[in-house]
Amino acid sequence: MTTTTVSHILKASTGQTLGALKGMLIKGEAYARKLNVEDGVILSHRLYPDMFALTRQVQIACDTVARGAARLAGLDMPEFPDTEQTFAELIARCDKAMAYVKGIDDAKIDANTNVTLQIPMGPNTMPMEGRAYLSGFILTNLHFHAAIAYALLRAQGLNIGKRDYLVPVE
Repeated sequence: MTTTTVSHILKASTGQTLGALKGMLIKGEAYARKLNVEDGVILSHRLYPDMFALTRQVQIACDTVARGAARLAGLDMPEFPDTEQTFAELIARCDKAMAYVKGIDDAKIDANTNVTLQIPMGPNTMPMEGRAYLSGFILTNLHFHAAIAYALLRAQGLNIGKRDYLVPVE
């Protein structure tokens, strides 16, 4: 019986979820063109005033996996400045995050599967084993922010459904 490694789960989840998010952004860009509105009209939408807008949801989804992968592998945090203002820039950010995660050596990630890491949580840190960090923080946050991005696009009338959320674009 083969054991699925932390690196395999991280990379597969990143490819699937950010790949699907990228596909939804591609459809969102086409929708903005069809409506003849600037990208910012759709990208600045929030579900509630105290929630992050669509742009920030995508940025956080990308940051979560890239920074999580770096932390698991014991690498310096990647720098992804939050400068995106268009669908094309957010699509590129998804590609950049997926490439970053894919490019990390599996052995480096898996070396910390059972190691207790100190995870920053605001001004404090929380000790978590690598595997628990993946399942209880990285993947949970990735799916949360991707689902909110889906909801923000759907709430504005974009015709997307569950399949769009589950199936990555090539």
